[in-house]
Amino acid sequence: MKRAIVLGMVAMLGLAMAQGRTVNLLWSGAVTGPTSDVGGPYGAGIEDYCKYANEQKLIPGVTLNCTVRDDQYQNPNTQRIFEEALDRAKPAMYLGYSTGAMLQLKPLINEVKMPTLPASAHIGLIDPPNNQYMFLPVSSYSEQVVALMEYINRTDKNAKIALVVNPSPFGRAVVDHARRAAQRLGQSIVDVREVGGGNLDNTALLRALDAAGVQYIIHQNVAGPVANILKDAKRLGLDKKIKQMGAVYTGGSDLIRLAGDAAEGFLWASSYYTLDENTPGIALQKQLAARYNRSADILNSTNYTAGMLAAAIAVEAMKRAAQRFNGRIDNETVYQALIGMNGPNAFKPGFAVSTKAGIEIDFTRSEQTGAEGLRVLEARGGKFVPVTDPFTSALFRQVRNP
Repeated sequence: MKRAIVLGMVAMLGLAMAQGRTVNLLWSGAVTGPTSDVGGPYGAGIEDYCKYANEQKLIPGVTLNCTVRDDQYQNPNTQRIFEEALDRAKPAMYLGYSTGAMLQLKPLINEVKMPTLPASAHIGLIDPPNNQYMFLPVSSYSEQVVALMEYINRTDKNAKIALVVNPSPFGRAVVDHARRAAQRLGQSIVDVREVGGGNLDNTALLRALDAAGVQYIIHQNVAGPVANILKDAKRLGLDKKIKQMGAVYTGGSDLIRLAGDAAEGFLWASSYYTLDENTPGIALQKQLAARYNRSADILNSTNYTAGMLAAAIAVEAMKRAAQRFNGRIDNETVYQALIGMNGPNAFKPGFAVSTKAGIEIDFTRSEQTGAEGLRVLEARGGKFVPVTDPFTSALFRQVRNP
């Protein structure tokens, strides 16, 4: 009993020390420029969750100063924004964005010991070296692609697959892991093509892949280039011959809006719940989109969900840091709060699917992926519906570090 009283007094003292404080949280990403179809809704999700956190006083006595900066998908801009924040604002946590910029900043982030949640899910961000302070909110791109290959293998052995990826470190992140997985599964990676956002006519690409006997195209891209390929496949009559699928940023309502009925049948690997599902996170997303007058396109975007999840993890880590370290909310205490977010202290905001063990978001010092569960969903009748239960890819863990 005495111990409980003492712990209670410590917690109260901690909260009292936090009274009246302002704590900085920084996000920089592509509000404009390439991949802004992802960055726009993602940044909106962060902005709205921060407003909600302040209104609801989720961290008692603390006002969050959430800064959202547009880096235009330019690595030098991201570097400058981050360094300025270190000098002037001293954020307790950094919410990053693109793969290229995050790989560039990785040594600096480790040097200044800044807990960082990137929008990029490149597995290299949490692989050594300089990986201690990087955390992926959800499963990596590589795990999503390998999971799709496992899904193919359920019904089609020895499949011929082409990878169509963004011409960037983001797109290339999955290629090596997909090749290793194909060897284990008996599949063939017939071709790897790089396709950006200017792909208005994909006839030559699709004809070549068809001539090579490709049965499946796996995309690692954003929705725009994928939508153009889907529409061209339908125009050429190849939509019934070649099955198409992709990792998280390829799909969702954005793809259906851009591709129309050409998206029908597209398979999508994602860790996030859809807007049709009844979870606390999705209910909050709908509530906040209405409160802050967001458009239907923003509300429906999975990238809006993703931004909210990143902000929710950051706010929860700050709240736990204040409770545990007598009101101290800085990079050191937030890091300790993050790596303690596991077991009975796992976080369940209801934005991402749980694993079979019922865990939504958890981190440790060595396990730096939050939501390890994912599902395969299929576009049916103008929306994505799950065609698998939540699972984690055992094969990905075998090919990650062979």
